[in-house]
Amino acid sequence: MPLKRIYIFLFVLLVEVANLSATGNGVLKGFVFDKQTHVALAEVNVQIVGESGKTQTNRNGMFSIRVARNGIYKMSFSHLGYKTIVQAIATDSLNAEIYLESQSVNLSEVLVNAVKKSSPLNEITVEPSAWATSITNISADQIRKMGATSTLDALKYSMDGLPSTQGRRKKYYYLVRGQNMAADYSINGVSLSTNGAGPMAQWIEAPSMLPATMIESIEVVRSGNSLLLGFSGLNGVVNVKTKTFDKATTEAEASYGTFNSYRVGVLHGGKFQNFNYAFSIYNDKTDGPANRHSYENLWNIYGKIGYKYKKLLELNVENFYTYGTRFVTQAVDYQGLTLPMRQLADIWEYDPMRYNISTVRLKINEAKSASTELQMSYILNRMDLYPDMHLFTVDPVTKKSVVGDSIIRNHMLNEPDTVLTLAAFQAVQPFANNYLRVAAMYASSANYTHGKSKRAIYSLAVLDQHSFGRTDIHAGVKVIREYYNYYVPNQGFGDESRAIQNQSQPVLVNFSTGVSYRRNSRLTYNVVLNSGELPVDNSSLQLYDDGSVGKLKQEQRIGLDLGLQYKPETGANIEFTLFGIRQNNASEYTTRSYYDEDGLIRYYERNINLSTLGLEGSYQSPVFADRWSGFANLSYKQVYQSQSSAYKKYTKQPPFIGNIGVSYAHKGLEINIMGKYVSKYTTDRFLQKEVDIGNYFNWDLTTNYKIAHTCLEAFGSIINMLDSHYCTVSPIYPDFGRQMKIGLRTKF
Repeated sequence: MPLKRIYIFLFVLLVEVANLSATGNGVLKGFVFDKQTHVALAEVNVQIVGESGKTQTNRNGMFSIRVARNGIYKMSFSHLGYKTIVQAIATDSLNAEIYLESQSVNLSEVLVNAVKKSSPLNEITVEPSAWATSITNISADQIRKMGATSTLDALKYSMDGLPSTQGRRKKYYYLVRGQNMAADYSINGVSLSTNGAGPMAQWIEAPSMLPATMIESIEVVRSGNSLLLGFSGLNGVVNVKTKTFDKATTEAEASYGTFNSYRVGVLHGGKFQNFNYAFSIYNDKTDGPANRHSYENLWNIYGKIGYKYKKLLELNVENFYTYGTRFVTQAVDYQGLTLPMRQLADIWEYDPMRYNISTVRLKINEAKSASTELQMSYILNRMDLYPDMHLFTVDPVTKKSVVGDSIIRNHMLNEPDTVLTLAAFQAVQPFANNYLRVAAMYASSANYTHGKSKRAIYSLAVLDQHSFGRTDIHAGVKVIREYYNYYVPNQGFGDESRAIQNQSQPVLVNFSTGVSYRRNSRLTYNVVLNSGELPVDNSSLQLYDDGSVGKLKQEQRIGLDLGLQYKPETGANIEFTLFGIRQNNASEYTTRSYYDEDGLIRYYERNINLSTLGLEGSYQSPVFADRWSGFANLSYKQVYQSQSSAYKKYTKQPPFIGNIGVSYAHKGLEINIMGKYVSKYTTDRFLQKEVDIGNYFNWDLTTNYKIAHTCLEAFGSIINMLDSHYCTVSPIYPDFGRQMKIGLRTKF
C-alpha cells in the first residue's frame, strides 16, 4: 500500500534525523509544581538517574544541574507527600515544567493524607475519594500529544466516551457510557447547566469549543450522580480546568492543512504581585470537503484574571468568546433511507455565530475549618441563523429526491438564547476527618431562536464525607425542581397560545453514597451507588406497541460502580471499574412521524427499560528506555431491554470502545500514534429504518520536533490515517475522512 510505505519512510527518516549526536556542555533546568494547585514546590530532590548529579529546587521551584555533554537525561523528582516520578529532560529544553502529584504516605502504619486537592476546603466541588475510578483525567501533556485544538478533540480517546460531530443542529456533543443525553459541562468547578437549558440544550456547544492551549486538565465524571457539578449529573460531567501561570509565558502557533484549513493564534499568561492573568486569541478557518457546505471561519478569544489576598480570599474571572461564520454541513443520502428526505436540501448558515461564556468564582477561607465559594456563569448564544435550502423535489417516476441548484432563502433568526447560573457552596470540617458541604444552586434559561421558553431550576445539595483511617465514606442528596415561567409546547416551536405559564414541575431527588478503602499506598478499592430522576419534555408523545399514543414518563435511574486502582512500583497506573445501570422509562425516538396541533412534523418517542452491565479498564505506562510510553483504555458493556418480563439485546449503543496510544520521544523528536475502535451498533436517526453503523478504526499520527538552539517546535499530524468515513450518529453525516496539517509553534 503506497500510503503505508510513505508513513514508514517518514517515521524512519525522522528517527534517524533525531539520532544526530549533540556535543558540548549543557544545563538541565526547569521548575517543579504541585500538579493540582500549580504552586511552585521548594526542596524537591532532583537527581540524574544512575549518576551523582543532584540538587534541590529553590523557593521558586527552580532547579539547575550542569552536565558534561548535551543530550537527554533521565531525572528523578521526589518530595515528601508527593509521588516520585522519573522524567526525561533534554539540555536544549528552555525550562522544563515538572508536575508532582500528591499522595498519601504511610508513617508508622498511620495513613497521613497529603493530598491537598482532595480536601473540600481547598477545592469545594471535588468529588469524594470513592469516585476516583469513575473519573477520567486528561492532562495537558496528553492533550498536546493528541494535537487537540479544542475540548472536544481532547475527549477523543477518553474512557468509554464517544465525541461526535454532525451537521444538523448541534455540531459537537459528547456521550459517556452510551447514554442518550450529552454530558454536562463545568469550568473549574463552575457548572454551566447546559443540559438544564431546556430546548436550548442541544444548541449549547460552546464549552466543547474551548481552546486546548488554555486547558490544564479535563476531568470526566463517567458515572452519575455528581451532586455538586452539572444540572443533574446523571449523564456524566466534563469539568475543564484552565491554566494558571506563575511566570510570564508566551506561546504562538501557525498551521496549514487539508481543505485549505489554517490555524493561527497566540497565548500569554503571567503573574503580577497578587494577580495572575492569561489571554489567548486563535483563528480557525476551513473550506471543508467539496460539496458538503462545511465552510468555517471562527475567532476564539479567551481571557482570565485571578486575585489572591493572602490565604483569605481568591477571586477568578474568565471569559470565552467565539465569533465568526459556520455553515451547517449538508447531509448526504444513505441508500435512499433518509427521513425526511427534505433535509438533504438544507444548507443552514450561521453568519455570524456568537458564543460567550463568562464564569466568576469567589472563594473565602473564613476559618481553618470552613470555606465559602460563590459562583456565577453566563452563556450568551446569539447567532444569525439563515435556514436556507436548495430547491427540493421528488421525481414522480423513480420516487427519488432531487436537490436542485437554486436556493430558497428563508427568514433569518437572530434572537438571543441565554443561560444564567448562580451557586453558593459552604464547606465545613465539624470535627477531624469529616467534611460537610451544602450547596444552593439556581439556573435560568431564556430561549428565543431555538424554541421559545423561559424557565428556572432550583436545586439544593448536601454531601458529607468522613475518613476512618484507610476507609473513606460519603453520602449525599440533591433535590431539583424546575419552574416554567413560559414554555411553548413542541420543545418551544409550537403555538404560543398554548404555552405553559407559571407552572412548577415534579421534584427530582438524586442520591449518592460510596466507600473507598486504601489497602496500602498502591492498592485502592471503591464502591459508589447512585440513583436519581431525569426530567421529561411534557409535550412529547409516546407511541405504544399497540399503536396507541400517550405521554412520556419520567426516567428513573440507579447505578453501581465497583472500582479498583493499582499503582505498581514501576510508575504505571492501572484501573478497573465494573458498573451496572438500570434505567426505567428511558426515552428514545421512533421512526414514526406525525403532525402536531401546530401543523409541524414531529417524531414519536417511547419509554423503554434498559439494564446495562459493563467493565472499564485503563493502563497508563511509565517511560520505558527513556523513550517509550503508552496508554490503553477499554470498555465493554451489554445492554438489555426488558419487555413483558423478557429481555432482548439493545443494539443502539456500541458494546466495545477501545483506545490505545504509543509515544516515542528522543533528542527533541516526539512521535505519537493513537487509535480508537468502536464496535458495531445500530441507529435509525434521520432514517426510515434501523441500520448498522460503527465497527470502525480511527488512527491518528502526530509529530513534534524541537529545533535545536531555538525556541521553535515544528509539528504535524495525520488525522484518520485510514481515511475511514465512519459516523457516530447517522450515516447521513459521515466523517470528512483523512486530514493532514503541518505547523510551527514557539514558547518562551
